[in-house]
Amino acid sequence: MQIHALTTGTVRLKHAFLYARQNWRRQVDLFLPGEWSDPVPIHCWAVEHADRLWLVDTGETAGVRDIPFARFDVSSDQELPGALAGAGLSIDDVDTVVLTHMHGDHMDGGIHVRGPVLVNEPDLAFTRTPAARIQQRMLHQPIPTGVEFQAFTLDAGPFGSFSASRRLSDDGRILAVSTPGHTVGHISVLCVDDDGTHVLLAGDVSDSEEQLRALRPGGSDAKPKNSITSMRTILAHAEQHSTVFLPSHDPETVTRLADRTSL
Repeated sequence: MQIHALTTGTVRLKHAFLYARQNWRRQVDLFLPGEWSDPVPIHCWAVEHADRLWLVDTGETAGVRDIPFARFDVSSDQELPGALAGAGLSIDDVDTVVLTHMHGDHMDGGIHVRGPVLVNEPDLAFTRTPAARIQQRMLHQPIPTGVEFQAFTLDAGPFGSFSASRRLSDDGRILAVSTPGHTVGHISVLCVDDDGTHVLLAGDVSDSEEQLRALRPGGSDAKPKNSITSMRTILAHAEQHSTVFLPSHDPETVTRLADRTSL
């Protein structure tokens, strides 16, 4: 198995997003003036295994618009095809695409993909609700057109500390696991590496390992209590299995992957 971190540009995040108050100000602060982070990466992932190529998330595109708590910097050559080419891979070789969740910086690159893009059913269903459609219009973050989003369910029961899972590879070494909170149906993709290490491609469960250990929900998390539960689940899993934790926006992610640094 070989896992590649693909970087599709960067984003600066408002301090109130990364260090959110855990009271009524949590989301209000996102829309007020405040400090900004240094640029952090927008990662998606390519996984080579058993003569197949999986994509976990599809990254962002150059056409992205800034929102009140995120300022993007993505060039056309950093979009998914260029990011794959930088890893010696081709969009034409992709067999399966799965999203951790349906936020723009994780799904917009789906415009480059041929074939279905798999999404956990609760997440896909939420994007079609009136509340979600209003939010998409307000933030200028539409669902990309021309992408075949296809729902799946976590129907394989528990895996390790995770309450629900689904096999993505025939041998069960690549699987989706339930990590809700950031969105209602957020999932992570767990890869069992050749040496038995569990590599968790964790989307936006947290924006960093520090945030995970602090059990601190993000400013835009849909269900903060569920976020805390998911973070506790990951830490509990890491007590039983050597686990490399790779969220999508942590500047240390590439080093952690290369060094196989476990929680």
